[in-house]
Amino acid sequence: MNVELEAGIVALDGAALALFYAQALAFVQEELLEFPQGTVHRLCRGSARLKIFQPTEGAADPGSLDPWHRDRGFAYAALHVDDAEQTVEAAVAGGAAVLTPVTAHRPGARYALLADPEGNVWEILEEQAPT
Repeated sequence: MNVELEAGIVALDGAALALFYAQALAFVQEELLEFPQGTVHRLCRGSARLKIFQPTEGAADPGSLDPWHRDRGFAYAALHVDDAEQTVEAAVAGGAAVLTPVTAHRPGARYALLADPEGNVWEILEEQAPT
């Protein structure tokens, strides 16, 4: 059985957010789908899959997400990378905000927390393979 997860983001500006993910986090846009309800940008980065949905009627602002982990439910996604520092630098250059800088949190692992230009939180996770 092939099991995959495809995360979805509801966006204010789907095209701009898809461009951020392509330029700053090396995602590739696979498809652009138009529906009466809105537009879907389907992106991938290796086995990571992401949908960005812009509703035709527009999206509501969720309000303050401070702290980012305050509310129940999905609060962040993790992106596994080879170089956390380089990924964070590219994301910041593309418009992301650093919530937690690259930090070693256990042997062989480092992480950072970023907010994309629309405030979605991502954990950037670098882990060494077990020996």
